[in-house]
Amino acid sequence: MNRKFIGLIAVLLACIGVLTYNTYTKKENLVKNGASTSAIIEKISTNRIDNELSPTVENIHVKYKYIVDAKEFIKTQEVSRHEHDLYFAKTGKVGDSIKIIYDAENPKNSKIEKTHKK
Repeated sequence: MNRKFIGLIAVLLACIGVLTYNTYTKKENLVKNGASTSAIIEKISTNRIDNELSPTVENIHVKYKYIVDAKEFIKTQEVSRHEHDLYFAKTGKVGDSIKIIYDAENPKNSKIEKTHKK
């Protein structure tokens, strides 16, 4: 095999490892240091992907704003259509309040709280 190709594969695997670790630690920190607060919906949009070979995918993008220790944070979270009912009783609109959980040690790490369990 070509050395460049092997090097590229090694870099790719290292990047995947770093991204996986980062995602895992963010989730763990939300569990360990999680605090609840309210956020205001700033924007809601959807994206729809139609493909002849697979089922239609439709996701909802919710941009929300929240304040922790007098500092404002804005985040966008993608919610897949099939998980919609876990997060919302009904789809909200701009200006509605939602519950979020954020990392008390790193408030920019947040996510919308699920209102229902599977």
